[in-house]
Amino acid sequence: MSTPYKPKEPIVRDLSDYIYRTEERTKAFNDAVASAIAPENGGADEMKEQGIANLDNYIQWVDELLRWVPRVNTTGDELLTRILVFYWVFDQPSLRGLQTEIQPQNSNTDLSWLSYWLVTFAREQGSFMNSPQSAAAVYSFYINDKYKPEAPEWAEPKTGWLSFNHWFAREWKDIDVARPLDGKDDDNIIVSVADSMYDGSWPVDNGDVVITIDAKSVQWPINKLLQTTGTTFTGGNFMHAFLGPTDYHRQHAPVTGEVIEVRNIQDQVYLQVAKKKGGGLRGDRGLTRDLAELQKREAKPGKQFFALDAPDDAGYQWCQTRGLIIIQTKKYGKVAVLPIGMAQVSSVVFTVQKGDHVEKGQNISYFQFGGSDVVVVFENRVKFDGDLRPGETKLNVRKQFATFT
Repeated sequence: MSTPYKPKEPIVRDLSDYIYRTEERTKAFNDAVASAIAPENGGADEMKEQGIANLDNYIQWVDELLRWVPRVNTTGDELLTRILVFYWVFDQPSLRGLQTEIQPQNSNTDLSWLSYWLVTFAREQGSFMNSPQSAAAVYSFYINDKYKPEAPEWAEPKTGWLSFNHWFAREWKDIDVARPLDGKDDDNIIVSVADSMYDGSWPVDNGDVVITIDAKSVQWPINKLLQTTGTTFTGGNFMHAFLGPTDYHRQHAPVTGEVIEVRNIQDQVYLQVAKKKGGGLRGDRGLTRDLAELQKREAKPGKQFFALDAPDDAGYQWCQTRGLIIIQTKKYGKVAVLPIGMAQVSSVVFTVQKGDHVEKGQNISYFQFGGSDVVVVFENRVKFDGDLRPGETKLNVRKQFATFT
């Protein structure tokens, strides 16, 4: 039997020690890699592209990923591919029982060892992304087909890009040209918080968002999402959208008002990875999972398969590291904005503080490194524009998507 790869990075050595400390975990991780490279599951090409054929390969790949300098080639998106491959292995059925379940009731609870390790790894990788070394290949994004269409509009600092995160949180030369503001003088108009894909909107009833999956209702409590015991958001509406790596990663106020709360909520880091139609991997970022994906999931060790009653990854927003900004409007009640870290985006940086007056369309926060989500919760009912289509409508930041009723 060959000697397992010995990681150079201390945090990856911790993972390796954890894996090989018991035969049961060693088998679970070997099974996960075997499942991840199986052609019928959809990730074989990406795993092969990254040179991963067994567990040893994967541990070495993770060891190198920690200080990988983000770059893209002229047509693909290496950044997104690596994020997907990293989580694809952890998302296999044999490893799910080792991680804290992604359920609203588990928000703000102690994590399993493996889930906490994922948080710690994301933090360390985030620290590297703040280093000068991480900016070495930023130029590659300027010539990549997915990023370059808007590159001429990026505001470049006189210092140059000091780190990858410095570039990732880039601003526009003139936001009023790049992303014009709708309804500047009309407080009834609500604008998009971010460049993002609209995922859907739901009513809040008695403090819960009620989602229907195959005719079965699942309740997600708003007070768990906001980490509050208050009763403010017992009605109103909930809206979810998600960003991709190519998007502008700053968030802007959807309404005018006073900032009455600003805080970070530290929790898990997570990315659901699913098979694309026709093969390949994609990030599964909807509030709920596709029914076909739910049905094919295996039961966790020692547990019945309960996906259609309470899928353990639907509602992951309640368990992610996230920011919270609550804005008090003059006439329409409170509006909560939650920039939600996805995968390696465990950092939400605020540009406002409690007591600030913000104008609609003003920058309020930004993400660092990777794809991300935004949630907006309204205290009172709003009317969403009729042309919004979940998974199809791309929203530009500061563009109207709803009105107060």
